[in-house]
Amino acid sequence: MEAGRIRFLRLAGEELLREKTRDGIGLLAEKRLHGLLKRWILDDPACHEVKIVGQGERPRKFVADVLTPEGRIFEVQTGKLYPMREKLAFYMEQTAYPVTVVHPIFPLKYVSWLDQKSGEVTSRKKSPLHQTPLHAIAELKPFLPYLDSGRLSLCLPAIEVEEFRLLDGWGRGGKRGSHRFELIPLSLLDTYYFSTAADYAAFFPQHEALEEPFTAKTFGKISRLSGFLLYDALFVFEALGVIARCGKEGRAALYKKI
Repeated sequence: MEAGRIRFLRLAGEELLREKTRDGIGLLAEKRLHGLLKRWILDDPACHEVKIVGQGERPRKFVADVLTPEGRIFEVQTGKLYPMREKLAFYMEQTAYPVTVVHPIFPLKYVSWLDQKSGEVTSRKKSPLHQTPLHAIAELKPFLPYLDSGRLSLCLPAIEVEEFRLLDGWGRGGKRGSHRFELIPLSLLDTYYFSTAADYAAFFPQHEALEEPFTAKTFGKISRLSGFLLYDALFVFEALGVIARCGKEGRAALYKKI
């Protein structure tokens, strides 16, 4: 693991120094992280951006981020997983390739605010938001038919990052509605792998409050999920057979562990 962290730091430094054209605020940061993770998977340009042709009477075509010499596809998704639904359906239904989705999570993030005119950093704080594998699992609702297929895996590199944001928004000194200027990976903290339903089930929170019938509100307090992510996580764990509904408490559904 230590060797992997050192390699990640080396690649991150090389990507940071690489000259790239900025074609939009925030886009460079996403492309840089995307490029870094492709090299982290396999540092061979010949295996990057490979066209994949599907099977069938009217085969479709997609470009894989990485296709290894052994015949495994790696897809890097630095944003939300939902936009990948069409591409993953293509891989699962029109090809025989095993596929790994690489989706970074940020358990430790520092946010620095930049004055747009002077370019100076006006403040730097540790973000109160700490992403965990549960945040990624909650995004898997569109891919439930494939999770236990034996062909779809999930890799979550947990990365410490520094986020620079422009004070170009409104309210609170220009912070609301502001744009991300840069996202710099600082270190690789851990890596989580999921290949079977049992792997996902193992990440269901172990807490005494979840041993008895519990509500979504209780689960949210323990998992630190909220909104759609909270209910989508419960939906995924229910579909995987980890939990089941067992009645109601007022208007709130009750769940129990299986």
